[in-house]
Amino acid sequence: MGAALLPVYILIFFGLIYFIGIRPQQKRRRELEALTSRLSPGDEVVTVGGIYGTVTELEDGGTLLLEVAEDTEIRVATSSIARIVRDQPKAVPAETPEPEPKPAPE
Repeated sequence: MGAALLPVYILIFFGLIYFIGIRPQQKRRRELEALTSRLSPGDEVVTVGGIYGTVTELEDGGTLLLEVAEDTEIRVATSSIARIVRDQPKAVPAETPEPEPKPAPE
């Protein structure tokens, strides 16, 4: 009976390999391709090495110029961009009314 189930076990094993290993990798690759296609000069980005900078120029050959400080540009591969930094407004703490003082016990 164990030998009859061997093909089923093999199919389950390959299915697990697909859903655990291959499918997430394909999803991540599609996300990176979408990210690199959205890049434009002026975008603030972070590289996989943790370098923050502003895209100044997209070059041919899969590279771009990244301004990391004033008058300092480095050339990096577009595939090394990890994410685009979004400037989010800082949260303003809501004003809470001060509690009224309790009357002193008489």
